[in-house]
Amino acid sequence: MTTADPTAHTPMNPQWKAAKVPAGYTVALVGDIIMSQPIARLLRRESADLLTVLHSADLVVGNFEGSIIDHRTFDGHPAAQSGFGWLTSPPEVADDLVELGFDLLSRANNHSTDWGHQGLASTDDHLNNAGLRLAGTGRNLSAARAPGYHDGERARTSLVSFTTTFEGDTPATDALGLGNGRPGASTLRLTPIAKVSPTQLQALREIRDAQPPASRPDVLLQIDDMLGVVTLFGQHYAAHAPGVDEPVMLDYKVDPDDLAGILLNVRQAKQTSDFTVVASHTHEPDNWTTTTPAFLRNLATQSFEHGADVFVAHGPHQLRGIEILGSHVAFYSLGNFCFMDNAQAVVVREEWERRLWHLAPGRERLHPEKTTPAEFLEWMRVAGVFGEDVWFESVIPVIAYDADGAINHITLHPVELRAHGRDAERGIPRLASPETGADILTRLSALSEPYGTGIDIDHAAGTGTIKGR
Repeated sequence: MTTADPTAHTPMNPQWKAAKVPAGYTVALVGDIIMSQPIARLLRRESADLLTVLHSADLVVGNFEGSIIDHRTFDGHPAAQSGFGWLTSPPEVADDLVELGFDLLSRANNHSTDWGHQGLASTDDHLNNAGLRLAGTGRNLSAARAPGYHDGERARTSLVSFTTTFEGDTPATDALGLGNGRPGASTLRLTPIAKVSPTQLQALREIRDAQPPASRPDVLLQIDDMLGVVTLFGQHYAAHAPGVDEPVMLDYKVDPDDLAGILLNVRQAKQTSDFTVVASHTHEPDNWTTTTPAFLRNLATQSFEHGADVFVAHGPHQLRGIEILGSHVAFYSLGNFCFMDNAQAVVVREEWERRLWHLAPGRERLHPEKTTPAEFLEWMRVAGVFGEDVWFESVIPVIAYDADGAINHITLHPVELRAHGRDAERGIPRLASPETGADILTRLSALSEPYGTGIDIDHAAGTGTIKGR
């Protein structure tokens, strides 16, 4: 019996696929936004040119990570699981994002439920009340998958947001029978499969089969046979194609039902607006690589087939490549726009007590009675995890369109987020100097070259240009 493809759909009217924007319409995109305090006034004093970039665009889209809560009145609590930290922002940040120029925000990411479903609702309420339009979270799965809309002066735009990286209580679900729906984020479930040589796969199979019967019940062996994999200690393995001699790498199987639901909303978004952005929060394969997983490139192509005009990914906190596909563009990671996780007002007990932080050689455990949250986070994030410049360098692409919806050109404005005299200012964006900007663009150019994307770098100005096709 043949199983129906859940992603199959009626062909989309070609007239709905093209962007309906006036000549010169511009879209500015940024990566992750992690804000511990308002920054608009600081930027007006110290990087007004960055504000000009955002304010000059017709549409500004970003990804907001964390929870906006007022700790003086919030009666919720931190979730048992977080996206590697329990990020919070004060209520004033919502109005600040409007002042910075943002119109649409993606909300589906691994920090959506750091402070539980109460924190998620608080965040969405603050952002909505400030006038921002959101996508990716909601009171149930249908609401989380639904597009967010912005009625701009020159076009009606839409955003669909989902995350492939998330915690156990993050996925939203719809009601069924007597069960209520669950608030949360729009998630796209992945099954990671490590690719090894046929010889290695046979060795892994022998190790699996040698395990005690209680750890390898027959039903799990049957599932392995059905999927064509070997599962050992929770990891799936499969063989490379014959003749392929490659190091171990990860492949991913995308959940077809999740994908179908997301793409259905991409179509709906474009059919009810002039211009559509699809945002994917994707840390895979991990933060430490600039490699774009194959499934993400496939998601971009599928999004374009269903009406998206731009595909933007974020998550790994560093830049990945850019790919032009006809009149569409995919940004596989824009890194960080604002990365202020070293200046959080609250550090929850679990972070202090994580054994990892106090077992580093030559380091004593830090105690909350003797160490401020700022000192702890500075040590943990910068001295420990995020100490390199790559985490504090990004770009703001501004896409300019022709009247037929084709890309005329893309201007890349490099951004750097290093500390400017004070550690508390690490993670706050400024437009990079021409020299630093040229270095950032040179690296991004190398990351984009495998996709056939060329970046013309203006070394005097420190900006880059991608020509439309």
